[in-house]
Amino acid sequence: MIYVSTISSFFINPWVNGLILGLMVLGVFISFRILDIADLSVEGIVPMITLFTAALIGDGLNPWLVLFLSIIIGAVCGVMNALLTIYLKTPPLLSGIIVMALTFGVGIMINSLRSGSVSFDASSSQTVFNWLQNALNSIATDWDLSSKREFMFWSSYLSYIIVALVILLLISAVIYFFFGTELGMAIRAVGKNKTMARANGININRMMIIGLAISGGLVGLSATLYGQHNTMGLPTDGQGMIVIGLSSLFLGETIFSPRSFKMSLVSAIAGSIIYWYLIQILMLIDTQGFMLSIYKALLLILIIGVQLLIAVIKDKIGTGGRNKEIEPGNGPSQTRKQLTSMKESFVRHCLGERSVC
Repeated sequence: MIYVSTISSFFINPWVNGLILGLMVLGVFISFRILDIADLSVEGIVPMITLFTAALIGDGLNPWLVLFLSIIIGAVCGVMNALLTIYLKTPPLLSGIIVMALTFGVGIMINSLRSGSVSFDASSSQTVFNWLQNALNSIATDWDLSSKREFMFWSSYLSYIIVALVILLLISAVIYFFFGTELGMAIRAVGKNKTMARANGININRMMIIGLAISGGLVGLSATLYGQHNTMGLPTDGQGMIVIGLSSLFLGETIFSPRSFKMSLVSAIAGSIIYWYLIQILMLIDTQGFMLSIYKALLLILIIGVQLLIAVIKDKIGTGGRNKEIEPGNGPSQTRKQLTSMKESFVRHCLGERSVC
């Protein structure tokens, strides 16, 4: 059984962590790639929500209600982040730090009120995962399987993977269709070029509030699933989460080189799973555990370096290794005409006229 446990730890845990935290990666994708905001509030929202989740489920609250409340709280944190930037004129990076400090403090307060231990018994408390596990175990009992003990062992992993995968796919589909609507296109336009978006009548402040609310809601959803999976919450749960989110995002982009919004979502999710396989390998190297944070930072540096190297190579190949001479018809005036045409196409695309692209 020890051998089976070791195999499951290496091959299955990355799927569980990758799917659950893949929702957080999607939140980071919206704030970082769509809105062009480095949102550090993730590091405070995650521990606050995990502690909040463990406390409420330990008190017997319905896990699906806890999940809904966590999404709302995460969205409120995103709105707070946007309001600091819009009305107090603080830089987005500083706004994220302020929200991170505030939410981390709330998490510490929850932890203190619970005497420094916030957890619940998975066997006596309901989560969004164990209803499926109980259903699978009842099947094993009804069928009187000879390998019932092994089946029950694997049913816990199956329940985590199936529930997390279904939620992740549903959320990804909603995100994909939402950002294809006129409102979603307007949010994307704000992230691409605020000046041009404002010139075309888009309310910049409103789009930023909506975008960061969606991002915060996804982080809150990921955090509550993470807390229900671990059956506990810790003030250190958010440590390094922004590094994990960005590493997963960059890794997926480096491997898949997405050229469409759909592929960007796929690469973010796939990057999350692949990232946790790399972490699993690093955990085999770092047997004592105190070097893992350093390895995570070095891994992010390596991913960024590889991404930059690939971009340089593609640029060299595209230019044939030398700067092209200006050919007739490709002078400054022609370039200005091309840029004007591109801008008009982009604006019309953001306003819903997709046929132009």
